[in-house]
Amino acid sequence: MKASKALTAFLAAIEDYHAQKELDIPCSKPCQSLGDQLYHKAWIDTVQWHLEDEIRRTDLDASEVLALKRRIDALNQARTNAVEAIDKLLQVDLQPNVPVDANSLRTESLGWALDRLCILQLKRFHMAEEAARGGEHGLRVMPRLDVLNRQSAHLESAIDSLVEDLRNGAVVYMRYEQHKLYNDPDTNPALYRVS
Repeated sequence: MKASKALTAFLAAIEDYHAQKELDIPCSKPCQSLGDQLYHKAWIDTVQWHLEDEIRRTDLDASEVLALKRRIDALNQARTNAVEAIDKLLQVDLQPNVPVDANSLRTESLGWALDRLCILQLKRFHMAEEAARGGEHGLRVMPRLDVLNRQSAHLESAIDSLVEDLRNGAVVYMRYEQHKLYNDPDTNPALYRVS
């Protein structure tokens, strides 16, 4: 697993989403491999990105805002579920057994690092669109695009380094599960009090 493989899946999903006209459309690609799961995760993120833009419109009435907010929450949970599923696959592939001599951990799992890489690709895609608007606006946002491009290259390198450390047993593959209490009717008091 190289960061470039994830990047390819992320960029394909972002391009495919933008090639169609629907705002909130489910991913139609079958999900049979790690690459497919990365693609699906990027599709979820891309839909959520655009709904986050929509919810900020000032011409929406309260019911439209509420519907968008609930859809964004559902997508956020789907994103979390996708990352955790990716983490499980990667752990089985890279480190099915905890290495005996490994004593090093990282602050996030490989799945969550890939999540950050995916979101960074969305930022790069949309910042490039803004730069392409040209004129003074394009000149103003171009330095931001340069920063995002450098951050992406750095994160790709860091992910590749983490993968190598996981493969050789220098780092323990620790999955960090989110357990989002607010989405669970059994753990969100505002939800279980009304039932």
